[in-house]
Amino acid sequence: MNTVSARSSKDTESTSGHSPGTTTVSGRLRGIRPSKIWWTTLLLALLFFGPLLSSLVPDLSARDEYRITAEHIALTQGPAWIPEDLTRQVFESSGFIDDQLSLHESTLSERIAAAFHTHPWVEKVISVRKSWPAHVQVTVLYRRPIALIRATDGLYPVDRHGILLPASDFSREDLGKYPVIEGIDQAPVGRLGEAWGDPAVTEAARLAEVLMQKEDEGVWWERLRLQGIEIRSTESRKPDTMQFELVTPGGSRILWGRSPSSTHPGELDVHQKLDRLRELHSRYGSFDGPSGPWQIDIRSWQGISRVALQPAESPGSRIR
Repeated sequence: MNTVSARSSKDTESTSGHSPGTTTVSGRLRGIRPSKIWWTTLLLALLFFGPLLSSLVPDLSARDEYRITAEHIALTQGPAWIPEDLTRQVFESSGFIDDQLSLHESTLSERIAAAFHTHPWVEKVISVRKSWPAHVQVTVLYRRPIALIRATDGLYPVDRHGILLPASDFSREDLGKYPVIEGIDQAPVGRLGEAWGDPAVTEAARLAEVLMQKEDEGVWWERLRLQGIEIRSTESRKPDTMQFELVTPGGSRILWGRSPSSTHPGELDVHQKLDRLRELHSRYGSFDGPSGPWQIDIRSWQGISRVALQPAESPGSRIR
């Protein structure tokens, strides 16, 4: 039995033809996993046929359900002073009329947001949301006109920050609703949608914003029957040095004092000044009567003072 076993082992070695420890070709092939071969083949196929396949895919950007025009923009409903064709204005100024906007564009939302942000009536773009079929929701915060700046060449509407607004969007009746700011001797440096370029305009606009606020009985400006705001001292162009006066239709002048943004320690705050104006107006019914016009000083901590103003001297009574 032992002899037979030895021969079988020897015969086996001679038949294989390889010494122990030698790896055959078939053994190496068995060591390669089929999954590696499959992934390699797929990768090569994609590299070769990918460009060809992409050219065969239809261009969906030109289809109506993907194309974005001004009619596909849903813009935040604006107040009465916002032009109805604002979206069309944005598309024209940004060149979107000629461009083919598509939902497929990766930067579509950013492009639309930037375009609306440049419009002078838009203070802030809050969000841009796109959806299929072709629809884009644009949510914005609009600027609110707060005053008119009288310059040598006409009236310029501004918002609470002193940003220039399009005068062409106002009717003559609309312009009569806002305070007129006098005493600005510089032309605007900025364009529409930009700041005037003079700190005095900015501070005067802040005062106008305070007076255009609503209280229990209406807007302060309308209730007190004011007409204009004058800048009296602007030498250093700093809030703590600028002095403002309010003008009434009858010629009375109210010494308001510094800008609402002033931090001067001796200045009354806005609420104290408004309370004094309300008290005085309630007592006399107007700032011009009786026996006005008056110079009314509300700045002192001791209270309100009134001094009668002399009527303007007529040319016939002037002493030569």
